[in-house]
Amino acid sequence: MTTKEKFWNWVMGIKRKHVVWACVVVFLIIALPFPAGAIFLNWKGSYQLNIKGIFWTNYPFTYWFPLWDNCHVGYLEDASIWSFRVLDDEWAKDKNHVWHMYYPVKDVDAATFELGPNGIPKDKYHVFVSDLWDYYPSQCDIDPATAEYFVQLPISFDYFTGEAKLSWVEEWMRDSRHVYYYERRVDVDRATFRWLAGHSWCSPGEWYVDKDFVYTVRRVEGYNPPFELVRVDSLREPLEIIPYFVDGIDARDTIYHPSCYLRNGSNILYKDSVAVRDIDVKSLRVEYIGGVYSQYDCIINDTLRLQNGKREDE
Repeated sequence: MTTKEKFWNWVMGIKRKHVVWACVVVFLIIALPFPAGAIFLNWKGSYQLNIKGIFWTNYPFTYWFPLWDNCHVGYLEDASIWSFRVLDDEWAKDKNHVWHMYYPVKDVDAATFELGPNGIPKDKYHVFVSDLWDYYPSQCDIDPATAEYFVQLPISFDYFTGEAKLSWVEEWMRDSRHVYYYERRVDVDRATFRWLAGHSWCSPGEWYVDKDFVYTVRRVEGYNPPFELVRVDSLREPLEIIPYFVDGIDARDTIYHPSCYLRNGSNILYKDSVAVRDIDVKSLRVEYIGGVYSQYDCIINDTLRLQNGKREDE
């Protein structure tokens, strides 16, 4: 009898029950990475478990489609299954460690670590800030007990529906005493300071106010990150957010995507300066002209035109 004939005789001799048990074993090998009923795991969640350990993924079906585009997976080193707890989709901890996604947080007291108001990461001793991926204790003098995120800004904008997706931003923090921008304490009225419109990452203008002043954010070379809050003008009435038009079409939502001009009473502000003072405003509109320097023209009372904050005749 040849080797080939012996093989086929063996295959034909396998009983049906053996096939069933083999299928059961294969199924368990595939299904075990998603142990239903475990407190910290969910087969649709970001933190999952397989025979190698606990891992984080941005795609809930990673195990089934491991080569999916833009799918990220990372294992949590030295994670204890018995004390592991998920805080939200991007944060977890056990009795000795804290992770953001699958990156360990440095110099953290795991026992007291929590996500505070609006998701601010902190323990008994520090508030934690990030450099994009890694989180580390803040170097500013913010009070962890009362620290919170308090500014929601649009992180994306749908031009077709006019809807913006809002998120609590990490660059703005406050405690019971002060307001901080990128860990730098800013001179504002803590009780009344608030976001007014826009965000520098996705709109031409970004405006803030408190009970006394109007502020904006400008880029400063040598800073890391290269932004600072600047006081533009004393607060006046009315305060009007000016939309802008592209080829005669309103650029959708005014608050989430404003122009770089703002009406502050009888003054017209352009970015971090007062472009026009003490003018009787009857009508206002801003047009996006485009070009190399992204020109924005403000037309006041249908007669005065400002080109990027400068009078047309200047």
